[in-house]
Amino acid sequence: MTLVLAIMLPLLSAFLIPFFHLARKTLSAGLISIMGLASISAALAAAYTGWYSPAVSLMGGWAPDIGIALVGDRLSSAFLLLTSIGSGAALACALEKFGGGPWRFYALFFLLLGSMNGILLTGDLFNLFVFYEIFSVAAYLLVAFSMSWQALEAGLKYLVLGTIGALFILLGTAFTFMATGVLNMALLAEALASIPRETLTAISACLVLGLTIKTGAFPVHFWLPDAHSSAQTAVSALLSGVLIKVSIYALMRVCYIFFLGTNGTVFLAITVTGSLSVLGGHLMALRQDDIKRLLAYSTVAQIGYILIGIGCASAAGAAAAVFHTFNHMLMKMGLFITAGNLSEEKGTREICGLTGLWKSHPVWVAAFAVLSAAIVGMPPMNGFMSKWFIILSSAGAGTVIPALVIAAGTVISAAYYLRILSAFISPGEGSSSGLPPSVPRKPRRRSISFAIVGSFALLCLVLGVMAFSPFFRECFSSIGQTAVDVEAYVGLVTGR
Repeated sequence: MTLVLAIMLPLLSAFLIPFFHLARKTLSAGLISIMGLASISAALAAAYTGWYSPAVSLMGGWAPDIGIALVGDRLSSAFLLLTSIGSGAALACALEKFGGGPWRFYALFFLLLGSMNGILLTGDLFNLFVFYEIFSVAAYLLVAFSMSWQALEAGLKYLVLGTIGALFILLGTAFTFMATGVLNMALLAEALASIPRETLTAISACLVLGLTIKTGAFPVHFWLPDAHSSAQTAVSALLSGVLIKVSIYALMRVCYIFFLGTNGTVFLAITVTGSLSVLGGHLMALRQDDIKRLLAYSTVAQIGYILIGIGCASAAGAAAAVFHTFNHMLMKMGLFITAGNLSEEKGTREICGLTGLWKSHPVWVAAFAVLSAAIVGMPPMNGFMSKWFIILSSAGAGTVIPALVIAAGTVISAAYYLRILSAFISPGEGSSSGLPPSVPRKPRRRSISFAIVGSFALLCLVLGVMAFSPFFRECFSSIGQTAVDVEAYVGLVTGR
């Protein structure tokens, strides 16, 4: 029941919001908060169930081969926890800025939350595609919600590339059904082993390409920088911290279940894509003057680290990938929220205009510095530990070059984050810096946003220290083992 509620409560909230608006002509922040709390609590309950007692919910009582199955295990539980934390933070930031006013925004938000939970819990390949369509439409509209020309252009690019990605996922699903006659993922794990190699190659190419586009990995990343930089601050944080992580989960689940023992080329392709993403994302970020575009390209590079971990095709690699996925959610959401608020205060997103902030907003700059150290990979921060585990997994899998790429990416990222911090602590307006003065906006209270940023910065340090704990490592190791244990997944769903 908890698996069903994790999907239905946010979808029901999205359905009810327009009716509340029609009845009262306005929405209260309290009502939205209650809906958000109920939806996130349902997702956390599903995560708790999946972690301690992996469960399957067969909708309507139909057998897995003809019905819809929802599956909760430790891998889906880890991503449900990530989604709950990130979505809760984004919703809090949106409520602080908008209040309960823009009902369409919140309807789209809950529609997005329900579809994300659906992707994380579905055990059926076609329903994965269906939830992706709901997910994508809501994301496109949230990107363009501000209705500025930049946001509309970014939403259009996201729409075009997202549609291409969805087309490949649908083609892969159709080919899979034509070859096997089933769509349940657990049953497909057995059926795909007996189909011709050429057919398996076509299926894997379509599914992996479609999901890679959804993750925003290089070289199919064209939609990501515009979408992440042009959206509202809360949406930018949600896109980078949560949405692409849902696609990471889908890629892990599909590739490990379908291709782990049947098509090793898939994991080589993922490793190569990850390495290209690390170098391409960091090099493009190095060239940016817009702080939000810089953070967006940094996301492309961070996705590369995660893909390298997935490409190891091992429990250790999967565990390291999940750890870095969680870390990146904390680091990048904190960075986007900080950058968005400071940019609004200064009236510019150009790095050269974000001067004097150390004097006027020292606590925000200090939080940004901690998060920057974490995402660059300074020890003992969490970013360093997860990168180190990915390097060890990559070397253990016999792929040394990606490990060297990770080290090179760390150096490049340090250069552009130092450039941002240098601007923050440089003299402000009216100084002898020679820079044109920016036009500051009226200061606003952002206590909730700063509480989130400060908490995330503290968690980055705590998780880095906890990574030395045997208990902590055992938890993430169990997630990695769950990800690659295909037989356990099949047994859970089929009851064998």
